[in-house]
Amino acid sequence: MAQTTGRLYFDNAATSFPKPPEVYEALDAYARTVGGSAGRSAHAAAVAGNRTIFALRTELAEMMGGDGDLTILTKNATEAINLVLFSLLEKDMVVAHGALEHNAVMRPLHFLARMRHARLIEVPGDEHGRMTPAALAQVVAKHRPDLVVTLHASNVHGLAQDLAGLGEVCRQADIPLIVDAAQTGGCLPINMEEMGLAALCLTGHKSLLGPTGTGALLLSEEIADRMQPLLFGGTGSESEREEMPEFLPDRLEAGTANTIGAAGLLAGVRYLAQRTIEDVAEYEAMLRARMLERLREIPGLAIVGDAPGPATAVVSFCSPLTPSDLAFVLNEQYDIATRGGLHCAPRAHRALGTLPQGTLRLSPGPLTPPEAVDEVTDAIAEILENVS
Repeated sequence: MAQTTGRLYFDNAATSFPKPPEVYEALDAYARTVGGSAGRSAHAAAVAGNRTIFALRTELAEMMGGDGDLTILTKNATEAINLVLFSLLEKDMVVAHGALEHNAVMRPLHFLARMRHARLIEVPGDEHGRMTPAALAQVVAKHRPDLVVTLHASNVHGLAQDLAGLGEVCRQADIPLIVDAAQTGGCLPINMEEMGLAALCLTGHKSLLGPTGTGALLLSEEIADRMQPLLFGGTGSESEREEMPEFLPDRLEAGTANTIGAAGLLAGVRYLAQRTIEDVAEYEAMLRARMLERLREIPGLAIVGDAPGPATAVVSFCSPLTPSDLAFVLNEQYDIATRGGLHCAPRAHRALGTLPQGTLRLSPGPLTPPEAVDEVTDAIAEILENVS
């Protein structure tokens, strides 16, 4: 099969590429030499699948400061977010959220607001849309929300929010804090217990370096008993009953597990554990700084979210070309993969003043060589110079 990925890949915020070699090897090895369905039989292949699933829960929870017994495997962060919101958001509740939320948060919130008569309150953001502990504290004092849900870092400009500070506000008010960490799980340090998070929603195919179709929901003990399944069916446990098991994680994991995906994600988690997330964060901070430095020199280009502080390796900007046109030219003429548009986050673009066209987003990853940044920014400068 011919390679279809751009020669230079700057769309890691959508899905990471390339993956570490260990991930490809784990996927191939599971498909060729294991192949069993975890939790469905007692033969060697099924037992090997069980061990893979158990190891993934344990090692991912250890990396994120969670509990392996309360780690639910999902197909992505979106499923994790839906699972926790549908479980916790009850009739007439008040839910606070941020100004930068992805549609993975806003769409289930709007649905539940209609169905369960919930009231949604947006916490005002700072000049870059970020929720601050002070702003959240004001909303908590005035509206006393039953839940707070927000992202860790924006997929539009990469800037991270102060999770520890937000968690402390929620802890003092005894309000569960649900965090969408699709962009940061694997590239910024997270400790669920220390930060006071009730639920941490992760995707496997981005900075955790696993395959698509993988993710996880990490729960605190405080909300675990309140969780109810979205999907009902076989679990391989308590098969004599026609109701879902009461215990976790089985209560929330109906159907055959994506065991081959778990094998790939486990390899990504182990790669990160060996390299360390702190090292990845430092490396990606260098790439981000390099992109910002070079993009600031290009006339007619307006960077969104150009600010210090913790961030992912994401930079967005507007230019005389529409984001979609610029992304098209970069792909067709330079073989560079980027993303233009709204990035499934219209609320963020509304807060940042970049509706309706959105931005052109550059997102290198932990395996992107620094010189690739120079080549991409040179290509952008050349394109815009010809436009002018």
